[in-house]
Amino acid sequence: MVLFFEMVALILDLLVVAAVQKMVKRKAPSEVSPSLLDYIVMDVFAFPAGQASRAVMVTRFFFNHLVLAVPLRILLVIWAGVIGVSRVMIGRHYVTDVFCGFFIGYLQFNLVELLWIPSGTCQLLISVIPNFQGT
Repeated sequence: MVLFFEMVALILDLLVVAAVQKMVKRKAPSEVSPSLLDYIVMDVFAFPAGQASRAVMVTRFFFNHLVLAVPLRILLVIWAGVIGVSRVMIGRHYVTDVFCGFFIGYLQFNLVELLWIPSGTCQLLISVIPNFQGT
């Protein structure tokens, strides 16, 4: 059930980032024209950085749902940071794109975690609903 929670969060992230990118339409800092693969994966616009938002979301997921030692937590934060830095270094995003991506990923995880109902509560709610099929 926890993996379903992360899948919902990642799908929400894809939809939100794609919508914001289509509204803002900020081009990448490099003069490299997008390839066919960029159009297929919807990576034509730069703001916000979707990879950065998903990296923060996955990092928060591991922090909240797995018991990890401190060194692993540090590695996860470094991993998310390296993803952001790499997007800037290869010329696909500005620094502000990455920071906004980090922020959007953080907010989306908080939203999904706030709205998520645990499986025990769902089963309780379903058991309370009367059977309307007449049996």
